[in-house]
Amino acid sequence: MYEHVQYVQMAADTFSVGGRLLGSVGAGAIATALSVAMFAGIKEPKAAEGKKAGKQRRKLNSTEATAMGLIAGTFYIVAGSIWTVGKEISNGFASIFTGGAFGNAGLGGVALIISAYLYYRMPRPGWAAFLGVLMAGICSAAGGIWGLPEFLLLLLAGKLNLL
Repeated sequence: MYEHVQYVQMAADTFSVGGRLLGSVGAGAIATALSVAMFAGIKEPKAAEGKKAGKQRRKLNSTEATAMGLIAGTFYIVAGSIWTVGKEISNGFASIFTGGAFGNAGLGGVALIISAYLYYRMPRPGWAAFLGVLMAGICSAAGGIWGLPEFLLLLLAGKLNLL
């Protein structure tokens, strides 16, 4: 199942410089930085009346916002503390489908539902980022092939000594 793990390990070893690449970062700081990046990449700067608004260098598209939300959601889970809200929202959303109202649906089925929605629709970047965070918690709990992105991301972060 994890055939390509060796490539992630090789890439991580390539960037290793004998110690911590970015100094002492931690999952909480990565989660905060990704949250700031998502907010800055999604929201247009607004100015007070009569003043010029700041410029936005780059705006996230739907796919980028989903990927950034998925990565941020994974680090929310790892960071714990105030970041557990993402996992609680994921569990609440998943309970709608796994509670028996839709038959015998598991967490893998919920991950499949969100994946199908993201594949066939192009939500606005804000909604896409939220779905990415939601997907991180659901995929983490579902395991199997759904847990592969989290596994590879945390493996890479561990190899780079970011956590």
